[in-house]
Amino acid sequence: MSEFNAAPVAADEPGLGGLSGLELLHDFHIVLPHLAAWGSVAEAFRSAGAELQSLQLARQAAGYAGRCRIKRVSSEDARRLSGLLIDSGAALHASVEHLMLRSAP
Repeated sequence: MSEFNAAPVAADEPGLGGLSGLELLHDFHIVLPHLAAWGSVAEAFRSAGAELQSLQLARQAAGYAGRCRIKRVSSEDARRLSGLLIDSGAALHASVEHLMLRSAP
């Protein structure tokens, strides 16, 4: 696994202009070759210092489609994770969307 910046990331991530009260989250869309591949995905997230917020897995014709939301990693590390999942064979497809959500006061 690659090395990641495991420091918690909020809206003060470089390039976000210090938007206070916002939280950076990442939605991953992945296709797994088999259900056991989720263990490798979870390990990659843990190694990056990510915190899993939600997970949905659904059986499809060729493996499993998954959607999960993580936080506590930078946008750069989330993009790197997406590539790592494909390169390692843990995922057949992986993409990531970055979200800025406002926290309740």
